[in-house]
Amino acid sequence: MPIALGTLLALVSIAVIAYPFLGSKRYRLVSERFVTREKLRAERLRIYRKITDVEADFTSGDLTEADYQYQRDQLRTLAAKILRQESGATTTNSKRDEELEKEISRLREQTVQSPEGGDTL
Repeated sequence: MPIALGTLLALVSIAVIAYPFLGSKRYRLVSERFVTREKLRAERLRIYRKITDVEADFTSGDLTEADYQYQRDQLRTLAAKILRQESGATTTNSKRDEELEKEISRLREQTVQSPEGGDTL
């Protein structure tokens, strides 16, 4: 009886431990997202190191100011794109951003067109 109980307990323990790795799609999706975010984070940090290297090259005189600004701007743009991906920005966020920009433009036009001394907001 104790051997059967011990075997049953061991099998249940193995099943509980193995379930997240084998059985659930949700756990696999979380794991994939984590790996993707970590890859993006590593890429972003690599770009930050490149920016530091470009700044060091400019300070030491190895780069002209035009080359320095061009390379720095390119790296910053790439880092911003990766940061956006890393934070989970989706197309729905960009649609909301576009709508917000339109609303801001509309309010600015109203402010410009309002008579002097009048505050539309």
